Amino acid sequence: KDRLKGGRCRLNELLEEEGCRSLKDEVLSSLAEQLEVRVRQRMEVSIEGPRALLVTAPHNIYLRRDGHEPHIMEEYTTLIAQRLARTLGGTCLCWSRAEQKRSELLWCLARIRRGEGGDFSSFLDPRNRDPNYLHTEEVLQNPWFRQMCRLAERWREHNTDGDVRRSLHVDVHGCRDPPITPSHLTIGLAAMRNEVDSRRSSLSLARVEAFGALLKAELSAVLSQLDLRPQFVLVRVLLPALAEGRERLSGAWALEDRRLTQSQQALTYAGFTHSCQLELSKSLRRVLSRDDAANARLGRAILRAWNLSFGTNATLPSLPRSPASCAAEGRDSLLQSGPSSSSAKARVRRSCPPRLRISSAQLSS
Repeated sequence: KDRLKGGRCRLNELLEEEGCRSLKDEVLSSLAEQLEVRVRQRMEVSIEGPRALLVTAPHNIYLRRDGHEPHIMEEYTTLIAQRLARTLGGTCLCWSRAEQKRSELLWCLARIRRGEGGDFSSFLDPRNRDPNYLHTEEVLQNPWFRQMCRLAERWREHNTDGDVRRSLHVDVHGCRDPPITPSHLTIGLAAMRNEVDSRRSSLSLARVEAFGALLKAELSAVLSQLDLRPQFVLVRVLLPALAEGRERLSGAWALEDRRLTQSQQALTYAGFTHSCQLELSKSLRRVLSRDDAANARLGRAILRAWNLSFGTNATLPSLPRSPASCAAEGRDSLLQSGPSSSSAKARVRRSCPPRLRISSAQLSS
């Protein structure tokens, strides 16, 4: 109850100035336990519109990773993902705010008790599996994946053409600034390439390559307007064949790893037609966190590239937006999206369907 002038809470002031290190470890433990009670739903689903477009941010908390050091939280990815979902008129899936805070408290507790060089894995909640590093044998029972699958199933239920409806998944991640990472934005399409190579996709390799080229052109135009430091390559696209091994930040684990990224899960198991992994440098994330209009331009660029990859430039009516979004975007043009399935001719998949089809009964079990 100790408050500063202006009504600000003294505890919040201390946390802003010094972070969780200003608290004793027993206080951190108590706060984490209280949040454990409050966390009923570990994940948060934000529905921003009716389109079959899903944006995920799986690394907005600290996570244990089998056989490796914990995965560090990627700052601003939740904020960016939610803003992209709003622009795209789709849905955002991320860890809940309470789970984020609990993860941060546990991480701070680990640093206090183990020091900078200790193993922090034992302090993190083992129930929170890394959604981007799931073993093939656990994916079907993973809560994060099941939520993704529920959304895909719901969109298919409202579509007369079944799972041939075009759907887009965008997975938002953070990476280190150049030159450690060769570009400010890396677009990983290896999962889409693997679906083509495995003959599970209705798309041809040429279509996937065109999608990558359009994403690079559209997103480069957006990033060129931002003050990104250091000045370096803005955008690159990774589209390797998984048979050649794993390429870092490409959006897919190698087949021998028996692990699945979010993009691999979305395409192979959940039935999405398109998926891209976006790796944003820290400099880019910082700029986007402060500029809602830049986020909106980024979202429209993704939507435009996806739309143009079908060879159409149709414009959909604008979706309802919040006052803040309208103010930030000004008089920008209306959103574009791929052609709706209701106007497209029914087509037969040229290749085999996803390896596994998840029924509503399985999801509700």
